[in-house]
Amino acid sequence: MGNAAVFADVRVCVVDDNRNFQNLFRTLLRGLGVRRVDLFGDPDEATAFVTATPVDITFIDLVMPRQNGIEWIARTRRAERLANPTMPIALVSGHVDRRVLEAAVRAGVDDILVKPLSPATLFDHIRRLLRHPIPYVRGADGYFGPDTRLLTAKPKPVEAPVGQIASVSRAATGRKTYARAIPGLDVERRREPVYDSSPTFLD
Repeated sequence: MGNAAVFADVRVCVVDDNRNFQNLFRTLLRGLGVRRVDLFGDPDEATAFVTATPVDITFIDLVMPRQNGIEWIARTRRAERLANPTMPIALVSGHVDRRVLEAAVRAGVDDILVKPLSPATLFDHIRRLLRHPIPYVRGADGYFGPDTRLLTAKPKPVEAPVGQIASVSRAATGRKTYARAIPGLDVERRREPVYDSSPTFLD
């Protein structure tokens, strides 16, 4: 089964105040076969949407007015009601250093997508999050998401090459974990890419 057929039912939310980025991201997603793409420039509107609508993955930009992506992730991980409590959240940024990485992990991010990106990078990112989801844990403060205790390992600054993902791994814990999986995602990348393989630069 091709990725277009599998991804057709995957719902993706993109949160970014840059309209050009929104349109470009939607084009990339549709080229991979994702047909259900919801775009938001206002973080509060995105919160209302994921509260009422089951979303499979949310991509959120780091730099936005009023509320940055890390703050949004932290708030969402502690929301009392989400339509999909195990929704993976990926932070998107062109500037990922140690400070950003640690703050994102603490907030509850599932992965970090580093700009510039290519269609192949985005495909691998989506497939990994859906096929191999990170176990979630529940914290005493209402937090529900990836284990944040990896911070004690003091990760090195991320220096991802162009078009590559800075993955955030998690250490095994003794807490109760929650299995998360979406069936039918045993797909491989097409040999003939839909887009040119050169990186797509985003502001």
